[in-house]
Amino acid sequence: MRFIPTLFHGIADYVVGLLVIALPYLLGLGGPSRIFLIVMGLAVLVYSLMTDYELGIVRFLRVRFHLFLDAIFGVAMLLAPWAFTFPDQARWPVYIIGALAIALALTTEIRELGTADATNN
Repeated sequence: MRFIPTLFHGIADYVVGLLVIALPYLLGLGGPSRIFLIVMGLAVLVYSLMTDYELGIVRFLRVRFHLFLDAIFGVAMLLAPWAFTFPDQARWPVYIIGALAIALALTTEIRELGTADATNN
């Protein structure tokens, strides 16, 4: 069941992107885990800016593909604590973000046409 509006999803994208960039500093992580989280946060911000929804700037990516990228992001976040030796106290925030990203990808409304096209019909 898809019930999350794309506007809410867009707001969540930018909040999550910034949060994931800040997470290694908030949790005191360094090395590969810090780099991974910063790169993942930047990736979320970039593909959100390129998505054809209310908060997209370039509007190149369709919402359906964006949700696929969100699911990949969520899985990567769930696997990251194993791949990069995260301390125990830093694992749960990453797991929560990953699980929420997958849940959001599965519950966000999908339009066949992008936001710009849908408003013209």
